[in-house]
Amino acid sequence: MLDIDIAKLEETVAVTKALLKEGLLATDIWDTTTGLSLAAHNPQPEATAMFNMLTLEMHKTLTESGFPGLGGYYILELQEHNMAVVQMHGDTLMSGMLLNSGVVNLGVLVSVAIPKYAKGVAAAFNDNK
Repeated sequence: MLDIDIAKLEETVAVTKALLKEGLLATDIWDTTTGLSLAAHNPQPEATAMFNMLTLEMHKTLTESGFPGLGGYYILELQEHNMAVVQMHGDTLMSGMLLNSGVVNLGVLVSVAIPKYAKGVAAAFNDNK
């Protein structure tokens, strides 16, 4: 069972929403065991379940094939000026963001928003992992 401060996860979502403004279309932070969202803005349960399975499968495939494993996040360019960012937060949590790529500044996303999101999620672990 996760020992997580849900209020800190919700605060992380709020901070990210304030930072990325209208560029953030949706975000979820979820438990990798269940695939269920713990905190969200405009929750996307189907996407959360899909990205959970996809990320776990990518990690397994990369590891078994001798490639370097996944780092802390990956970014997907999607159709219609959208992008998805999936972050891994240890073995127990993941997060995803759906972004309007026509609005979000990629430099701010990579150098500010993604690290700040990771720091906020890390602070939510009651044992401060």
